[in-house]
Amino acid sequence: MSFFKNKGIRIAGITCAVPQNPVTVESFSAVFGDEIPAKFSAGTGIRAMYKALPQQTASDLATAAAQELFRKTGIDRSEIGLMLLVTQSPDYRRPSSASVVQKRLELPIDCSCMEINLGCSGFVYGLQTAMSLMSGSEMKYGLLLMGETASKLVDPRDKSIVMMYGDAGAAILLEKSPDAPEVTTLLRSDGSRYKAIILPAGGFRDMNPGRERFLCSDGIERSLYDIYMDGTSVFSFSITDVPKALNDYLEYTGTSAADYDSFIFHQANEFIIKQIIRKLKLKKESVPISLDRYGNTGGISVPLTLCDAYGKSAGGSRKVLMAGFGIGLSWGVTSLPVDFGEVYPIIETQDYYQEGKITPDML
Repeated sequence: MSFFKNKGIRIAGITCAVPQNPVTVESFSAVFGDEIPAKFSAGTGIRAMYKALPQQTASDLATAAAQELFRKTGIDRSEIGLMLLVTQSPDYRRPSSASVVQKRLELPIDCSCMEINLGCSGFVYGLQTAMSLMSGSEMKYGLLLMGETASKLVDPRDKSIVMMYGDAGAAILLEKSPDAPEVTTLLRSDGSRYKAIILPAGGFRDMNPGRERFLCSDGIERSLYDIYMDGTSVFSFSITDVPKALNDYLEYTGTSAADYDSFIFHQANEFIIKQIIRKLKLKKESVPISLDRYGNTGGISVPLTLCDAYGKSAGGSRKVLMAGFGIGLSWGVTSLPVDFGEVYPIIETQDYYQEGKITPDML
C-alpha cells in the first residue's frame, strides 16, 4: 500500500482567499429558470460560491493567501526553503506559475519552487510531497500554496456543473519542529478512470481542436474546451473507494474515529459527505461543511473548510483527519495535529497581477 511517514514537521499556519465576487445558485435562475437551480441546491447542498473576476487567476488567489499568511505569522521569507504550488489552472503553458509566484512573494533564490498538477486530492498529495522534501533538507520552513479557478473552464450553459465550482486559494506554512509527531499519509490513484473528469482540449495531445459544441453522453452540449464529468462514475468512486481508503488508513494506523477531533473531507457535494459520515459512523458535528457557501473548490476545499470552521476559534491543538478525492482519479488520507489558533479566517480579494498578462511589446 502507498503509505508514507514523516516526522518532525508541523503546520504552522493556514490562510485562504476567495475572489471578491460572491455568486448565488439562485442567480442562475436567469439562465435555467427557477426549477433547475432549486433542484441543484437540494441535491448538492451548494447554495453559493465565489467566482474569479475576469482578470484573476489561480496564482493571484494563492498569492493573496500567502501574503495574508505572512501578515498573520510574521514569518521571515528568507527562511522559506521550499514553495510548492498545487494548481490545474496555471497562468501559462510555460513556465510554471510557481516561478511567477516566487517572484511576486519575493522568496529567496535558495527557495526551491515547483508546480504540482493535481485537483481535488491536491492538498493531501501536496502536503506529503512538501513534508518529504523538507525531511531531506536543512530548511526550517516550507510553503504549500494552492489555487484554482475551475469556474473559467465550464460551459456557462452546463447545468450539471456551472453552479458547482467555486474559486479559491490557500497557503499553508510548514515548520520543522523536533516535537512534531509522526504523520502518516495514504495516497492512491487510478488512471484507468482518467476520463471520468476531463477537459480534452488545449494540451499537447490536442492543442487547437474546433470549438463546436456537441451532445455528450449525459445529454448536455459542450465543446472540447469545457470540463466534462461523468457524474455517476465520480459519485460511485466517492462513496466506495474513499470510505475504503479511510477504513484502510484507520486500520493501518491502529486508530478509530474516536481518536480524532475533526474530519475534513473534500467538499464535493453534501450527499457524498453524508454517505461517508454514515459509512464511518462519524458524529455529524465533527465534520464541518463549507460547500454550501463556497461550492466545490477542488483540493483547496480541505484547508478552506478548516479556515471556515476554525479560523475564528480561540485555538488549541486538535487531531484532524483529512481526505481529498477526485480528478485523476486520485485520492489521499492524512492526519496530524492542527493548532486552531494558527488557522486564520478566509479573506476576499480583488487583486491580480497586472504585469502577468504578456503583450507583444513586452517580448
